[in-house]
Amino acid sequence: MKIKMIKEKARQIQNMNRAQYMRILFMIVLLELIPDIFNVGDNILSRLLYLIISIAFLTVSHGYIVSSLKMVRNQSQTLKDDDAFVGFKRFKELFSTYVLMNIFMLGVLFIAIFILFVIIGMFISHALSQGIITEMFLAGNYGYILSYILEHSPQTLSMFLLCYLLLIVLVFLISSYLFAVPYLLERYHLTNLKALKSSFSLMKGHIFDYFKLYLSFFGWIFLMAIIQSAFAELLSFIPVLGSLIAAIITGIISIYSYLPRFHLAQAIFFEELAYHRYEQTNMNNGDEQYV
Repeated sequence: MKIKMIKEKARQIQNMNRAQYMRILFMIVLLELIPDIFNVGDNILSRLLYLIISIAFLTVSHGYIVSSLKMVRNQSQTLKDDDAFVGFKRFKELFSTYVLMNIFMLGVLFIAIFILFVIIGMFISHALSQGIITEMFLAGNYGYILSYILEHSPQTLSMFLLCYLLLIVLVFLISSYLFAVPYLLERYHLTNLKALKSSFSLMKGHIFDYFKLYLSFFGWIFLMAIIQSAFAELLSFIPVLGSLIAAIITGIISIYSYLPRFHLAQAIFFEELAYHRYEQTNMNNGDEQYV
């Protein structure tokens, strides 16, 4: 799959009803930031409230899918502000699939993190066998223990960095295999486990293509992370609102730089895969097989 052609097509498509599309993206960006307002305090009530709000906003990102597919499928004239709120309007229809997708991802990550911690623990336990470390442990100097281990046990540090890298790779792999789930939900009305299985099947053999597409935007994504961190630091004197303002500023910069092309390129990527898997197959066979 030619990623350069996909990005060029995305650049051309974003000029169709550009103002409306960017307005929808901006509204979705603002909606996604709302749960962060409640992410304050370390008490149980605050954490519970934040969890509830986050779950309620779980399907907000579906607005990106709907609006981007309209643009890619030459339906830009049908774009409307309501597309930004489709995640709420169709909450009942979308929620179970989004929940299952997130539970699957968290479940795999939990197992992976557990295994990695066991491996790292084996290296740390070996380091603890040294007398000076044991004395620190009994004295409760856990911070010194960690720094000492990392400084005097290069094998532990190497293993820690390797495990961290493997975790990043695993996160990308899982998200890549699940990439098509919301698009399949929107285009072919596949839900829950069927959507997950179909996404795995659709992405099989195309993970590296998706990696190349994502990597082509990584510079922008990394730059936005730096900009947001810088603004958050500058506005740190404003409790809670400082980080929120920084996120809004970064969101605006993203919308005027790379975000429209990023979402359009992903929609085009899906449409290319779906055409060869579903549309072309259906035309040849005269039936519909969405698995």
